[in-house]
Amino acid sequence: MRKLSSGVRKNLNSDDIKNFKIRLPEKLVEQKKIAAVLSSLDAKIDLNNRINAELEAMAKMLYDFWFVQFDFPFDFAQGKFDMNGKPYKSSGGKMVWNKELKREIPEGWKVGSLIDIADYVNGLPCQKFRPVGNDILRVIKIKEMRDGFTSESEVVRPDIPKKAIIENGDVLFSWSASLEVQIWSGGKGALNQHIFKVTSKKYPKSFYFYQLMNYLQHFKMMADNRRTTMGHITQDHLKQSRIVLPPIDLTEKLENKINPILNAITNNQLANNALSSLRDWLLPMLMNGQVKVN
Repeated sequence: MRKLSSGVRKNLNSDDIKNFKIRLPEKLVEQKKIAAVLSSLDAKIDLNNRINAELEAMAKMLYDFWFVQFDFPFDFAQGKFDMNGKPYKSSGGKMVWNKELKREIPEGWKVGSLIDIADYVNGLPCQKFRPVGNDILRVIKIKEMRDGFTSESEVVRPDIPKKAIIENGDVLFSWSASLEVQIWSGGKGALNQHIFKVTSKKYPKSFYFYQLMNYLQHFKMMADNRRTTMGHITQDHLKQSRIVLPPIDLTEKLENKINPILNAITNNQLANNALSSLRDWLLPMLMNGQVKVN
């Protein structure tokens, strides 16, 4: 086989493809059995993705309904929150004009910043923590946030500072070049610099996660208006942000509604990770005959 160039040319032509040699089961019936197994795994992954899309839309709709449209359920007779109550704003709940936000917000609510609702811990310069043995942690960079771990992911030794160790369910915020917020589900890893691990001792996860998600649009709009790429988000940007702060007990009540949805999304993503690994492990073994389909 002709060796592909590792220089400027990075595309394949028809001759390259023709010269690839692969092993195939001789009988068509065996090929169809293999295709059926792999297709069933792909179908399950696709189903989980579609379920997650619906769950994500449901959770976001709940959050927006309560804290963007201000139609959280309210018992007007008792003057307090009630899950069986009427939508607050659309049912005539008292709203007051806020000069900072330039909009009306429910009476008694406050205004704060993204720095007020969460702690933002930056990742490590992982090149300073090279592994010395077989015990390793894979490094989470922006590429891993998008695509998950691969064989090319950087590794570090496991005795890094605890604050930089990421577990499934942690909220990550890439603040340099690519602005993204996500709930991590790729497995235990080490956080690289240019990504914040976002936590809070005061507010529940669903609240600071969706506040960040919503405010990202503002950061990106700022970059678009300047017709340039915003290089990174600083602590000053977070302090200068202005957001609505509902009563904490109300954020906790919504957390009780949204958290099971977010957990279901994470579990489906974990299932897809396992299914993808199983598919990628099975494919070569099925093709070379090491594993047979009954």
